[in-house]
Amino acid sequence: MEYTILIADDDAELVKMLKTFFELRKYRVTTARNGAEALKMTEQAPDLILLDINMPGADGMEVCRRIRDKVSCPILFLTARVEEQDRVNGLLSGGEYTGPDLVEIYGSGQIL
Repeated sequence: MEYTILIADDDAELVKMLKTFFELRKYRVTTARNGAEALKMTEQAPDLILLDINMPGADGMEVCRRIRDKVSCPILFLTARVEEQDRVNGLLSGGEYTGPDLVEIYGSGQIL
């Protein structure tokens, strides 16, 4: 079975790197550049969502709140925000992780 990951981030270089990384490991990857695109892409029922908090239009927290009742997959936030209140807000919005960018902390090989 091929799993689908939705990467929603306005940082084109980060999206390209993550997309390549996951595709090399045989994941299907869809991408969104802003909150509106992310909302639309969740209709494809991804297995995992990597969601940037600071996107144009609807930010990641708003997107998470709006899709949480529609999808049951994990939602991990990609962010440089490290304040405790940001983590709390991310969890309250329905995300599973909010904190420093996962790639920066663990390296891309440890996200899997």
